[in-house]
Amino acid sequence: AALGVFRPDTTPDHWAAARNNLGNTRRAQAAAVRSPGDSAALLNTLHRPSSIRVQPPGETTALDGPADMRRSLPINLQRLCEIREAVSIPIQFGGGLRTMEDIRLALELGADRVILGTVAISNPNLVAEAVQRWGHERIMVGIDARDGMVAIHGWQEISETDAVELGHTMHAMGVRRVVYTDISRDGLLTGVNVEATARLGDITGLKVIASGGVAGIDDIHRLKAHEHFNIDGVIVGQAIYTNNLDLSEAIKIGRKPLARRSAGLVPYRMTARGPEFLMIFNLFFDQWQFPRGGVQRDEADSVTARREFQEETGLAVVTMHDDCRIELNYTATIRHYDIERTIIYFPAEVATAEVRLENENHCEAVWRSFDAAWELLTETAPEQLPALEAAMQYLQNKTPLSGN
Repeated sequence: AALGVFRPDTTPDHWAAARNNLGNTRRAQAAAVRSPGDSAALLNTLHRPSSIRVQPPGETTALDGPADMRRSLPINLQRLCEIREAVSIPIQFGGGLRTMEDIRLALELGADRVILGTVAISNPNLVAEAVQRWGHERIMVGIDARDGMVAIHGWQEISETDAVELGHTMHAMGVRRVVYTDISRDGLLTGVNVEATARLGDITGLKVIASGGVAGIDDIHRLKAHEHFNIDGVIVGQAIYTNNLDLSEAIKIGRKPLARRSAGLVPYRMTARGPEFLMIFNLFFDQWQFPRGGVQRDEADSVTARREFQEETGLAVVTMHDDCRIELNYTATIRHYDIERTIIYFPAEVATAEVRLENENHCEAVWRSFDAAWELLTETAPEQLPALEAAMQYLQNKTPLSGN
């Protein structure tokens, strides 16, 4: 485990030096891994019968097992003991854990969870054995990656293992929670890699704790917006040391109920038989829907609606009816996460051209009459029916229509 302190007055000019120092620290850690048998000997000393006390040379006091053991602990385990004595909050501990004895010692010294790193690649069976013995709530895996490939041995080697591939393997071994670190961003305040973190949780089903690059409160908001992709938390260091993040505010955001605000269009084109509505099939939700997307912070609903439509379909908006604002509110459940959804729709006449679907979750686009669109929504997304009906009513009131 690396322990580093950066002064609050550290400036961006120091980041390159800080990164070099971090690399030197990692190299020193890799070189200082304890030899096999150290943890076993320390455990034997820790659990030595209380009737046996040892007086070290030059000392005037005989020591019991725990006190004698503390004298021989490496620096990272000394810090673990000191932190455990100072606070009652849960502690995650990682770094240099290679054997069952290493894991047991860290847990007995006060760690609530341990994070296994290189050993997940070099000896995955040990991970499975540890999970079986202590449970998946206490055994985690750290997946450190650069450009999607796993780094090992204190980040000094880039393996040929893909981060998602390792995630699948660990899930099969019984692991249910991992820490994912984008090492190209760690400690540099360049912004957390939300996309890679969410992808790992989405594809593998693992709960993922994000790490590396958190620059401020905006990163917390972005991670919160992706929580339903199995993002379980975030590790923050540099942003706190440099006063770029209010920790209490970050915790408050993390504890809020999940909520998502989206905006989109109810796109239509006029035909001799009346309006036809553009529907898109969303593979993620397994439903037909109108084009929509998440509203960004400080962005107007109408701006989001127009932007998302054009990005998702490649079609131009002819006339957007801002005076017809349709609001839907409902609760959606995604991967056992309850999300309070708010969706704002605006009817809009759009150009008739080839639809170019740009979102990987969208597989088909169709133009349908009101009745046919109503049937599609009834079968797959009845919560959106009010948007279709309100848009149709608006068009009928605005221009008398010959039919549905």
